[in-house]
Amino acid sequence: MTAQTSKVVLSLDAKEVDSLKDGVNFKKNPSDGKCYIIYKSSGGFKACKNQCKHQGGVFIKDIEDLDSRTVKCTKHNWKLNISSMKYVNPPDSFQQDELEVEILDEGGMQLVELSPIDPWLTAPRKPLELQEGEVKITYLTHACMELQFGQKCFLFDPWLRGPAFARGWWLLHEPPADCLDRLCAADLIYISHLHSDHLSYPTLKVLSERRPDVPIYVGDTSRPVFWYLEQSKVKLTNIKVTPFGVWQNVDESLRFMILMDGVHPEMDTCIIVDYKGHMILNTVDCTRPNGGRLPQNVDLMMSDFAGGASGFPMTFQGGKYSSSWKAEFIKNERKKLLNYKATLVKSLQPRIYCPFAGYFVEAHPSDKYIKNTNIKNSPEDLNALINKLAPDTKTWTPKPGAMLDLCLALKDPTS
Repeated sequence: MTAQTSKVVLSLDAKEVDSLKDGVNFKKNPSDGKCYIIYKSSGGFKACKNQCKHQGGVFIKDIEDLDSRTVKCTKHNWKLNISSMKYVNPPDSFQQDELEVEILDEGGMQLVELSPIDPWLTAPRKPLELQEGEVKITYLTHACMELQFGQKCFLFDPWLRGPAFARGWWLLHEPPADCLDRLCAADLIYISHLHSDHLSYPTLKVLSERRPDVPIYVGDTSRPVFWYLEQSKVKLTNIKVTPFGVWQNVDESLRFMILMDGVHPEMDTCIIVDYKGHMILNTVDCTRPNGGRLPQNVDLMMSDFAGGASGFPMTFQGGKYSSSWKAEFIKNERKKLLNYKATLVKSLQPRIYCPFAGYFVEAHPSDKYIKNTNIKNSPEDLNALINKLAPDTKTWTPKPGAMLDLCLALKDPTS
């Protein structure tokens, strides 16, 4: 069983407990400003953080609920029934994580958060000095990075051939001419999730024909990454489904750990790689990687920057979905995504940050309208905001064929 730690996040005295009304109550911790929700009923008390599990929004009272059981998120109007801790809109989505409610002898109350030990802290390693050329990160295209750790080659999310999403997405950058040779020569491959810009069957078909036994690591998601492997006719013989939060030792210097997404735990994952005590965090497309709990001060952090594959609102017509409404909506979504990513980087304080997993384009002629309407953030936009909010974090915008030498970058980030 995973060990847990307990932390008191809110304390109320007897008078404050007596003042709680039946139904939903909002309480703020005066010492850190964090807000919590307490539900009072004849059966006792329930409590949780005032934080939506979708994208971390804040809840307010739902004025349509006369029973004072539900709250509404200010970001996307998701509704949570506090009496059951289940999200009711959209239905059958998430279960809210509860806090333990402890009633004290003198009539007071404590809200206690039980947390598993951050798994990357198990068996910690002291960083060893790196040599020039020992750790190299090479951008191939989109979300595909090649990481060289000593004599080992690790490849992330190889989409190197053909389109994705039923010809909706095409690679913005032509990968290197020898990219398939590099793929087939890799010592291990990580595929984060089943979206076709990360799990590319046209690419994996080449791999299966040339080296079907290469180790491919995926997280133990409830919806398997290789959901359609049999239908794809791609013959891969060494797919390793990996438990979350457990170090996988490659050799004495190299290990990695796959973590789940807090918003889409059924399908999305991220990864931490540790080489000689130096950590690289790749959150890929996760909306809330590992529920928001991530290692701080890693040497290199990578994440997406452009947004997902949703057709909303570009493919909607009529009613309020005018060109001006769409433009304003997309502008606000871009701004929210930009601020979320920059705030996450600010909170984690990585030494170097790299935006990737967004270098695609709607290049098919039938998608011309979507391409022109769905304007995306650029990596330069995100890095500029990070430079403002977290000036101690250096940023790297990868270009086709670009390589980052981690040793040199850590010694002289201005180089």
